[in-house]
Amino acid sequence: MIKNHLKRLLILLILMPAIFLQGCFPQPAASVEPEPIPHEEYEGEMLYTPPVISPPQPGRFTLRYDPGSSLNPITTLTRENIVVSSLLHETLFSLDGNLMPHPVLVSEWSTEDNILFEFELLPNINMSDGGRMTAQDAVYSLRQAMVRGRFVNRLGSILRVESTGDLTFLIELRNSNSRFTHLLDIPVIRSGSSGSNLPPGTGPFRFSYEGAMNLVAFQGHRDYENLPIYIIHLRECADTQLTELFDTGELSLLWDDPHDAFEIRLNRLRETRYFETSIIQFLGFNTRHIALRDADVRRAISELIDRQYIVENIKRPGLTLASPMALSPAFHLYDTQWEYRRFPAQMIAGELLDRAGLYDYNSDMFLEVGDGFGNYTPFTIDFIVNIENSHKVSAAHQIAGTLRRNGLNVVVRELPWDRFIQALNSGNFDMYYGEIQLGADFDLSPLLLAGPLNFGYTANSHFIPFIADFLRAETDSEIRWAAGRLLNEITLNAPFAPILYKRHAIYSPIGAITGANPSQTSVFHNLTDWSINLMMLN
Repeated sequence: MIKNHLKRLLILLILMPAIFLQGCFPQPAASVEPEPIPHEEYEGEMLYTPPVISPPQPGRFTLRYDPGSSLNPITTLTRENIVVSSLLHETLFSLDGNLMPHPVLVSEWSTEDNILFEFELLPNINMSDGGRMTAQDAVYSLRQAMVRGRFVNRLGSILRVESTGDLTFLIELRNSNSRFTHLLDIPVIRSGSSGSNLPPGTGPFRFSYEGAMNLVAFQGHRDYENLPIYIIHLRECADTQLTELFDTGELSLLWDDPHDAFEIRLNRLRETRYFETSIIQFLGFNTRHIALRDADVRRAISELIDRQYIVENIKRPGLTLASPMALSPAFHLYDTQWEYRRFPAQMIAGELLDRAGLYDYNSDMFLEVGDGFGNYTPFTIDFIVNIENSHKVSAAHQIAGTLRRNGLNVVVRELPWDRFIQALNSGNFDMYYGEIQLGADFDLSPLLLAGPLNFGYTANSHFIPFIADFLRAETDSEIRWAAGRLLNEITLNAPFAPILYKRHAIYSPIGAITGANPSQTSVFHNLTDWSINLMMLN
């Protein structure tokens, strides 16, 4: 029971730091277990002697860092250390700002059936311990990521991972997935180093010495001569210090989820760069409720959500994408025709509620459930939301107000995080305001099939063939066709109601950085394209 409870605490990404991380949600238990993971400890030594470097000052490029937390890129959940670790550890593939994959450590890959994938790594890639990267390191990293840390969910479809040569390895999936490489922005660490808080990696930077509060460019990196900067200072600070330190130039770059529970409010003029994420906010339903067990009622609720109002007036404009469909409008083959409705949403919702047998029998302005024989049952919908996130609370009240005006008696119950999780685990709710980061292949299985997110018993194996068709489709036309069929089934059955997809942002002083193109994989995506003007950091 304790183990299951802890697993669920990592699932709902509403407030916890894991909300920003990709792949935090475990899939249902696999029928074939991964190969055993070796537990030997890695022992390496640093290549550099400690240089004399003064503390961080304005005019120097400085990042936030938590020296008390791990820099293991597979297991860390600390947001600032994820940023730092992306400079120390490279990934097999990287997603760009539009969630499309690009190879980083992989030179070639091939598949004939989108089940068995063969990969070849770039040769002569140096790691920070002085050795060369091998396929054994990549396989070890993948096996670690399959069973622990922030990538577990996305890798649940892997059946086996094996090295086939010094630089070659294969991955076999349980089911066909033509977009599997979208999931492989997995960092590579040295084989056997999972127990280290700072495992060796292939990134362009490394610590100058153990315990240092600065990074230095790794001279063994293939892009060493093209880096925009050679020393990066680190600064430990609390959330409440971010505004002051950025405004005074003592922090040079901030990564932000603008709709997190903690909202960064900056005074200094800044440049903001947004990038797409696969994080969806949605309404979850409990089908044990007398009204919500009917798909027509759930669908009516989804139709009535004023998503555009939420993204333009409750969320910061431009930082979220209204999503009437379960797929993000940022999906590279998104078709606006999927959203087409012949009649206004309110008319559609009214017809659905009528068809479900809901009617205001007692003239109290709210609908009741009729039994077809003149008897009726009043009901109230208990809508829970986490109180620490003001954006979600405001959105929940806006949705509830709309539903009440259309005859559904909805009451919002604002709960602190621990009680919110407790209510979900115990089924003590009728609707909840949820959030999850999907894989960049937009596999919707976590929201549709049995697993840790099935709080309201909405899982349905009916979706399995539609999901499979969507993931195995290869050509653009095939993908659009399969996506349309899947989305239509979700619309008709309404196991959840999509609300929006989020964007994240990085902030830097005006003129300090050019060429930056951050992504969900790393805010330093394509770092060699950057230019950094230290004089603008004063």
